[in-house]
Amino acid sequence: MTPNEQVKPPRKNSTLAQLIMVGLVGGQMMACMPIVDQRGYVFNQEIVSRLEIGKTTFDQSKNLLGSPTTYSNFNGGAAYYIHSRFISESYRAPKEVERTVLALYFDGNEVIRDIGVYGLEDGVVVPIVARTTDTMGLELSIIGQLLSNVGRLGDGSTIGGDL
Repeated sequence: MTPNEQVKPPRKNSTLAQLIMVGLVGGQMMACMPIVDQRGYVFNQEIVSRLEIGKTTFDQSKNLLGSPTTYSNFNGGAAYYIHSRFISESYRAPKEVERTVLALYFDGNEVIRDIGVYGLEDGVVVPIVARTTDTMGLELSIIGQLLSNVGRLGDGSTIGGDL
C-alpha cells in the first residue's frame, strides 16, 4: 500500500436510505391502486323493506328514503333513487362498475303501485351523434375579415350625396 492510499471502511446502508427506498416503492404502488368513488343514494335495505305496494304514499316514501335522485310525472309518477360506483385507475377516466336504481312507481293517488330494482346491465347505452350543419359562405378569422376590406373604400358615391 502506498502512503497516498487511504483505507476506506466497508460501506454500510443507512436506515434513512432504506426508508427513502421503501417510501418511493410504496408511493409507486399507491399511485397504481384504483380509487373507488361512491355516488348517489346510499341504500339501507332495512328502510327499503318498509315500503309496501298499495299502502305507502309518495310523502311516506320521501320521509323514509329522503328526496329521490330524480322524479317522473308520467303515468302517475315515479321516483328514482340511484347509486353508482366508479373506479379510477391511474390516468384513465373513471369507469362505472356498478349501478343500482330503485324505482318506485305511483298510481294516480300517489300510492306505490310497483317497485323495481335495476342494475348496470339493465341500462341501454344511447350513442351521441354530433352532427353539424355547414354555414353558407366562408368562415374568416378576424385577421382575414380585416384584410378582406382593404381596397374597398365605398360604392363610388360621393361623401355628401349629390350636390
